[in-house]
Amino acid sequence: MPLRPNFLSRLLLAALLLAPPAWARLVEESSYHYPYRDPYLATTTIAIMKGREERWGDDGIRDLEAALIPGRDQVPLLEGKGRLRFRLYRNRGPAPLVVIVPGLGSSAYEGSASFVAESLVAGGFHVLVLPDPLNWNFALAASSSGIPGSHLTDAADMYRAIRAALRQARERQGLEVESLGLVGLSEGALCAAHVAKLDGERRELRFATTLLINPPLDPLEAIHKIDQMARLGATLTPEQRAQVNAYAFGTGMQALRQDYDDPDYFADWDERLRMNPTQIRYLIGAALFSAIGDTMYTIELAQHPGVLKTPVSAGFRSVRLDEARSIGLLGYLERFLLPRLRIHAPWMTQESLNAESSLRTIGPSLVRSRRVFLMHNRDDILLAPGDIDYLASLFGEQATIYPHGGHLGNLWYGPNRRDIVDHFRRHLGAEPATEELF
Repeated sequence: MPLRPNFLSRLLLAALLLAPPAWARLVEESSYHYPYRDPYLATTTIAIMKGREERWGDDGIRDLEAALIPGRDQVPLLEGKGRLRFRLYRNRGPAPLVVIVPGLGSSAYEGSASFVAESLVAGGFHVLVLPDPLNWNFALAASSSGIPGSHLTDAADMYRAIRAALRQARERQGLEVESLGLVGLSEGALCAAHVAKLDGERRELRFATTLLINPPLDPLEAIHKIDQMARLGATLTPEQRAQVNAYAFGTGMQALRQDYDDPDYFADWDERLRMNPTQIRYLIGAALFSAIGDTMYTIELAQHPGVLKTPVSAGFRSVRLDEARSIGLLGYLERFLLPRLRIHAPWMTQESLNAESSLRTIGPSLVRSRRVFLMHNRDDILLAPGDIDYLASLFGEQATIYPHGGHLGNLWYGPNRRDIVDHFRRHLGAEPATEELF
């Protein structure tokens, strides 16, 4: 009996996934001297990444705002906060510009995004950093639905936000832009992937290249992992959680006071942190819980979905914030996002939303464009077994896979920083504007 076409398709896909991804650039462990083998410990180094604003001065960095949606600036208890906040790093004279979409719930000023931005500025680029769609400011100021989380809608909102930010940078700041690139970090990389796909259809911004750094393959898998880490806090008493958070905060602040040009800035982080694996996992999850909690607090004030029940007023906000920060990512998905989506798509489930957002769905078209590239770590803590081989096979020669680094934990490492800058130099062209930072 002849084989059915759908069986043949599954057979070919299985063969693709089982084949070793030899055509991707697989960085050899013997030549990659990143110091941390524990991927969770590596991930915590995100907390001590920082920018050095004093190096660039008032002319080099501008914090800007744009009004995108009428009425969002007059939300009770959020008056005056409804303008999109973004950051511009400018080089001298004309230069290519790279847009950065930071990680889950992050603002335009987060340390990891500013770290990458300053590497790119030193490489000769202008840089524009916008908040992630799940950041409270984006939800209030730029999300057309007011409840972000659907990557198709978020991409359209981000596209509009990038256009507005670029227009302001050119017209009001006199920025001379030669060409455009796009880079996304973590969940922001998944957003960037959808933005790149949209740009391929609209051809308005015309990004010459897009770089995805540590994107989740399936967002639902990443959400489950983050929630599991945060829920480890239930194994600790409130006093123990407070002690862990206070200790980690103090250790991080001590590191942030040092100069990251110092060769020892990231050295011996395992000895300085001195936390057990459960505590480290809890801290990673809790940090992401907090970011989405601020977004839920904002959404409740602006959109009134009726999820948060505690009273709130100008002088009494902390209890409502605590309630929001206790819900987590899965709770946000089920209690905020899906009910809004089901107004127009009653069939929508976690799984169907994940399918339309996943790189499994949009990845093949991105690869065919030859404009979208991937950098990832084999030990990324938000991936499931087999995910990294799938991504390496999918992106092929457009992928670079590092053996260690956890989730974004090697952004600070010299070879990674060089690879990021070199990628945009190859595709956009730029000459170093300042001394190299790495």
